[in-house]
Amino acid sequence: SDVYSFGVVLIELLTGRRAIDKKRPKTEQNLVDWSKPYLSNSKRLRCIMDPRLVGQYSVKGAKEMALLALQCTSLNPKDRPRIQTAVETLENLQKFKDMAVTYGHWPQCARNGASNKVKIDLRAGGNHKRLSPLVSGRTTWF
Repeated sequence: SDVYSFGVVLIELLTGRRAIDKKRPKTEQNLVDWSKPYLSNSKRLRCIMDPRLVGQYSVKGAKEMALLALQCTSLNPKDRPRIQTAVETLENLQKFKDMAVTYGHWPQCARNGASNKVKIDLRAGGNHKRLSPLVSGRTTWF
């Protein structure tokens, strides 16, 4: 259970979210359940990265950390790594020097059907901008 909890903490660090958050929509309240589909896919992983990191992290390191978190939170305890292996994996992440770059919009990262683009309503001669509810953390991966 300690390794599982360690994996949960890794996911919290990646996403900036709490393990259980009853204020979120029902499908997003349990962080592990919500994040698992994103953790194994680097294109989807960027969609759940904490926007407060503002691209100041290693892309390769984030991918490796996500995979480690996925292993640690495996439902089968025998599939989880030993804590020493997890620690060694994290220590090896320090060597990565690549950094994410912040720019542009990522419409494919829309959460809950929302988009991070500005929407303009021109009906009835109005020029009213509606901002999406998403935080504008814009990160690209190479």
